Amino acid sequence: MPGSQIQFAHSGPLVLGTMGSRFLARLVDGLIIGLPLGTLFLIVQFALLGPEDWWVSLIFYPIMAAAMLVYEGVMLSSRGATVGKSVAGLKLVTEQSVTMPAGGPGSGPAFTRMATMFLPGLIPCIGGLVSLLMILSPFFDEQARQGWHDKAAKTYVISTKPMPMY
Repeated sequence: MPGSQIQFAHSGPLVLGTMGSRFLARLVDGLIIGLPLGTLFLIVQFALLGPEDWWVSLIFYPIMAAAMLVYEGVMLSSRGATVGKSVAGLKLVTEQSVTMPAGGPGSGPAFTRMATMFLPGLIPCIGGLVSLLMILSPFFDEQARQGWHDKAAKTYVISTKPMPMY
């Protein structure tokens, strides 16, 4: 059935990650990066400087984007999963890396995927909207649930949970 499985020439059928499990993974990963950096931002903004120093927020978004890029890029390239993806039972693969059970897709696809997703957020005014559309874009692909960031990197998010037998 389109949208639930994918198969490559040298692999068996693979179950695609659901949008719910992808959301859970993004939530967990967002908390891992966002909680410490958000706390640091609040301390710097209100305890050290004061609320009138609004310019501090202009510095923290690029820092947050870089932190997500490094965290997810390193973990996805080496393991194929971040902590959030592991919790949600997901793994990032390419057609070439699907047969390597322990490894990830490599640094090229992982960092291309992450840069495509997060770097548009640095564009003033419309960057946040572009990043939001990028994150929601897997909803627009009924065949392989690939977001625009997945298409750019030629990656797929698959489930690591056993396939149900009917």
